[in-house]
Amino acid sequence: MRIKPATRAALGRAQNLHRREARTRYKQFLVEGPQAVREILTYQPRLVRDLFAEENALRAHADIRSLADEHSVWTHVADPDDFRELSSNAQGVLVVADVPNQPSIRDLLPSARIVLATAAVSDPGNVGTIVRSADAAGADAVFLGQGSAEAFSPKVVRSTVGSLFHLPCVTGVDFTDLVEAAHEAGLQVLIADAQGDWELTRLIEAAGERRFLGVRADAPDLTRPTVWVVGNEAHGFQGLDVSAADASVSIPIFGKAESLNVSMAAALCVYISRLIRPGDDVAR
Repeated sequence: MRIKPATRAALGRAQNLHRREARTRYKQFLVEGPQAVREILTYQPRLVRDLFAEENALRAHADIRSLADEHSVWTHVADPDDFRELSSNAQGVLVVADVPNQPSIRDLLPSARIVLATAAVSDPGNVGTIVRSADAAGADAVFLGQGSAEAFSPKVVRSTVGSLFHLPCVTGVDFTDLVEAAHEAGLQVLIADAQGDWELTRLIEAAGERRFLGVRADAPDLTRPTVWVVGNEAHGFQGLDVSAADASVSIPIFGKAESLNVSMAAALCVYISRLIRPGDDVAR
């Protein structure tokens, strides 16, 4: 195993990556916590530059040590006090990784069936949960629109709990370009909006009528390849021309809550698209 004591210089370079300027300059980011570290070492090991860990954490997570050994990752062992200065959220295990090259949305869309996109979703916790929900629902990609939280900030990465390394995540996507590219690739674009023209429950009914009764209702077809777009937490789609989208869809509120959290709304949309599609397998 490639292992050595963590030097002050190495710890300082890693600690700098808590700052956006350093992440942008060096094109590197932090992956904190055993689960996220395990996922990047398993699914994206080529991105990993260095592993930092407390000795007790290495003993407790023998699989992480084995994965680091398998991929010849340098492991820097830090004492608990030094590690706490590096991260208070990593439970003794942290990776420094390279920011991956971004694929083009036009390369991803032709083979996609379900995509989840954001329009200026600025809260890092929500963005991370959106990525995690898309992964859990088997979506093909996540597109983060302009003004959305930085995908590789520590809080977003932590909130994805490793899902960031399971599916493509494209950042800085222009809404108009997304709609155009989706239509070119044969996908419909549905806007999740509290004031939407169609209720999600009606679209579920219409999909059932098509599938079981052969009735073609005059409503957007949830069994088609779809890009779902969710908006800003406070301002929705303010400033965007959403008229080019195929439809706007509201999620009904049955209780007294004013609205759903944006990440919850996103999860409902992609899960319903997944579950309603005939022939799609659900992982066990």
